[in-house]
Amino acid sequence: MRYNTMKLFCVLPLSAIFFTSISFTHQGPKPKKVYKDTFYQFKTKPVRIAGTTASKPSVKPAELPKPSPKPKYSEVAEEDRDIAITSTITSYKIKKSAQKLYVYFGDTFKVFRISLGANPKGTKTRQGDNRTPEGTYRITFKNPKSRGYKSLKISYPNENDRKNAQRLGVDPGGDIFIHGLWWDNQDPKNHWKDNWTRGCIAVNNEQIEEIYKYSAVDTEITILP
Repeated sequence: MRYNTMKLFCVLPLSAIFFTSISFTHQGPKPKKVYKDTFYQFKTKPVRIAGTTASKPSVKPAELPKPSPKPKYSEVAEEDRDIAITSTITSYKIKKSAQKLYVYFGDTFKVFRISLGANPKGTKTRQGDNRTPEGTYRITFKNPKSRGYKSLKISYPNENDRKNAQRLGVDPGGDIFIHGLWWDNQDPKNHWKDNWTRGCIAVNNEQIEEIYKYSAVDTEITILP
C-alpha cells in the first residue's frame, strides 16, 4: 500500500509534465512577429518598395531653367538682299544653271536674276546657236546707248573658242554682252523667267544702270555652266 502510494506520487508529476507538453504542442503555430518597415524619404526622389505605396516627397525637386528660344531669322534669297553697289566692281561670275549674275565689289557681292540665250544648256560654239558662252573672259567695252539700254561687251570668242570653231569648221560668232531689256513691254521683274536673248546676259534697265556705273574695262568675268 505504502509502495503503491509513493509510486502514484512519482507518476503524477511526470504525467502532468507530459500532458502539459502535449497541450502546448497542439496549440498550433505561433504567430509571426510583424516588423514595420522604415521608409526613408529623399527630397529629390521618393523611395518605392514593391507592394507598398510611398508618400510623395515633401519638397519638389528644383526645376532646371528652360533654355531661351532661338531667335527666328527670316530667310532672304541672296538676290533679294537689300544691298547696293558702292564701289568699283572687281569681278563678275555667272551661274547659268541658277540664272544668276554675281557682282563682286569691296568685301561683298550683289546678285541679279538674269536671262540667257534661248538655248541655255551647253556653251556657245558657233554663230546663231543662241547659246551663252562658258569660260573666263574680260569686259572690253562699255556702250552707253546700246539696244539693251546700256551694255558691257564680253571678250567672246577667246583663244579656246576660236580654236574649237576652227576644228569644227564654223564661225564662232561674237557680240556677247551684259545688257538691259530690248522691248518696252518686257516685265522688269519677271523677264528672267524666260531665256530670250541670242546668247547675251540680260538684267532689267534699273539693274544695268547700277552695274554700268561701277563697271570698268578689263574686269574679269567667269561664266559657269
